[in-house]
Amino acid sequence: MNQSWVVKTNYHLYINLRLYTTLFFFTILFTVFSCKNTESDLGLDLMPDKGEFYSFQTDTFTINAFTVKDDSIKTDSLSSNIIGSINDPFFGKSSASIVSQLTITQTGISFGTSPKVDSAILYIRWDKNYYYGNLKSQQSIKVYENNEKIEESKKYYSNYNVTLGNSMGEWTGSFNHTDSIKLQYEQQKIKVAPGLIIKLNKQVGEKFANASSTVYSSVESFMDFFKGIIIKSEYSGLNIGEGGIAAVDMFTGQSQLIVYYNDSLQHNFELNNNCSNFNLYNYQHTNSDLLNQIANPSKNYNTTYIQSMGSCKTKIEIPHLLNLVKDLKNERIVINEAAFVLTPKNGTITTNFTLPSRLNLFQPDKNNKDSAIIDFLDYINPNTSLISKYGGLYNTLSGDYTIRFTRQLQYICDQYILNNKNYNKGFFVKIPADVPITPTRIVLDNTRNSNYKSLKLRLTYTKIKI
Repeated sequence: MNQSWVVKTNYHLYINLRLYTTLFFFTILFTVFSCKNTESDLGLDLMPDKGEFYSFQTDTFTINAFTVKDDSIKTDSLSSNIIGSINDPFFGKSSASIVSQLTITQTGISFGTSPKVDSAILYIRWDKNYYYGNLKSQQSIKVYENNEKIEESKKYYSNYNVTLGNSMGEWTGSFNHTDSIKLQYEQQKIKVAPGLIIKLNKQVGEKFANASSTVYSSVESFMDFFKGIIIKSEYSGLNIGEGGIAAVDMFTGQSQLIVYYNDSLQHNFELNNNCSNFNLYNYQHTNSDLLNQIANPSKNYNTTYIQSMGSCKTKIEIPHLLNLVKDLKNERIVINEAAFVLTPKNGTITTNFTLPSRLNLFQPDKNNKDSAIIDFLDYINPNTSLISKYGGLYNTLSGDYTIRFTRQLQYICDQYILNNKNYNKGFFVKIPADVPITPTRIVLDNTRNSNYKSLKLRLTYTKIKI
């Protein structure tokens, strides 16, 4: 399957080009009248000037934040695949498993007459770019045959209910990303990149060795014969704070299933870019506060949770947001900047459980699913002529994330004024599902009182008389 990251949102549903061209012109023209951004507790202040334009700043809106269960993730077109299990002290247990096809790189493979299988192994090479947690922890992985053919036309999600076939082998140990390992290749030991070597049952090799010649007549025939493997990670034995999840190379052909036979011969079967694959994610929340928020949403909590792999996300609601545009008389609102400032909770970051490099902001659609905001679409579209200040990256100096939704708020306000439609449905804050694929998490401090404000809504806008 092609590797890509597609945002399933119709860009044109959000943008009235004529309206935004006009508003963009006004915004540039009257920037001189707009005040500078601030994160201080200014309340709602009118800044008079000599004309008919009035600029405001505010951070006094009521904000409610709570944790909700995330949606399952489409995992059949990821940039990399991940494997492993974690027992996070703030979230609980989570695991990542892989389902993948296997392929041949040449037709006419033959094991000869009455082959004697010596052994079979599965070598899974690490993708060093992505890992998370304590890689020195003891892990348990089991390999099964997949009895269900992966269909090219079918979409596979992280919660797909796969049926385990015959057991092929198992492995226990810690993930080693630094030391090369030795494999037998053509009667000699050679060093290969760090990875997992999983010893497989001898019956696995015998299945390949005793297959009829028609099995190896084409790639399609082979994949009909052997539908693939399931590499399943177990989290049952992990203590709190243990475990790690790491990315593996499933696309270059370096990861292989190798069958050794007749003392010195071998055949290699690859996991490469021609093999369809997908990730399976599983989790078991154990934090009582996290479970309580998921069971009792739509309230404000001073601490909320975000975890990738389809686990959970934070929802932010601003119930009185449309007060901005209510009771306007011969006026128009131009949003100069709208941004959330999000702060990690002290004491939740460790060497093993680090912060995500960036966060994303979505709005709920009519089915309460993630819908990309206009600012985000500008941000990921390299062909747009618009300048995006979306943000979302972690600022190591200030210790927080700033995510801007200026254009989305402009759209919400305009739709209410022009069409009497209420699109103030709140926002979802999430960790990206891919690029990078690291299975990170974050605990947010949402404290917001007169003495200390950790969760901030930064809003600057201009009123124009028309």
